[in-house]
Amino acid sequence: MKNWDDLRYLIAVHKTGSMSAAARLLDTNPATVSRRLARLGETLGCDLFIKTPDGWVANAAITDLIDSATNFEAEIATYLNANREADSPSSGKVTVGCPPSIMSYLLYPELRDFRKTWPGISLVFNSQMFTEALGENDLILVPVRPTQGRLVVRYLGKMRLNVYAYPDSPRDGKWIGLIKQHEMHQPMQKAREIMGGRDPDFRVETLAEVVTTVQSTRLPGLMPHIAAVREPGLARFDPESRDIESQLYLCFHETRRRDPLLRAVADWVASCFTNAPAL
Repeated sequence: MKNWDDLRYLIAVHKTGSMSAAARLLDTNPATVSRRLARLGETLGCDLFIKTPDGWVANAAITDLIDSATNFEAEIATYLNANREADSPSSGKVTVGCPPSIMSYLLYPELRDFRKTWPGISLVFNSQMFTEALGENDLILVPVRPTQGRLVVRYLGKMRLNVYAYPDSPRDGKWIGLIKQHEMHQPMQKAREIMGGRDPDFRVETLAEVVTTVQSTRLPGLMPHIAAVREPGLARFDPESRDIESQLYLCFHETRRRDPLLRAVADWVASCFTNAPAL
């Protein structure tokens, strides 16, 4: 292979699913990404990616190469983090993919203490829901236990959800839910049941946005218990309805198991769940 650096572009597109997102990840431009992939494709003698409605998907012919390159990248990151100079043993960046409601109501409030303990670690948070893939993240928090990939999976606990409303909220069946992309997941199915099978009148992308929309419209909405208890006046729309329980798992690539920075962040995330007063 003429240029091993081309593999970075291969991995970036595989992780992100688009040329533009890969360019942002590598701090370059889409034209450079496209040019590097074309060069690598000529070397390997095949098209590297296939364009689909969901983004660029890797050609099955290079699956083994992507696995090897991804493992190598993760092992290098672990090695570098484990062998830093003695004067900065705990410095670097860790990217966390997480549902926005968990970030807003569980992790962000604890960042001050995290900075005191790990002043050298920089955190990047990416909003994502209902995905099993690491993508561009070092670790992810997901509501479904991944069944594929070489991932270390750590159970964190359960997050309770329900349809909440104010005492003066209308009781005419109107409510706020998530976009149709999340329609078939358990929280939306249960919320629809509570609301008599009716479609939401307003749909937003995340549970954190449901909270904001409920506050502005006074309509009932699906939200996490941890968010509802922080808003005065909110209570279950149906006092008899049982909470929806969503499992949460922390995952990262198994080659990062000995990475001290990743372990520090993973332990901090787990402690946020352990210490949370009301999930």
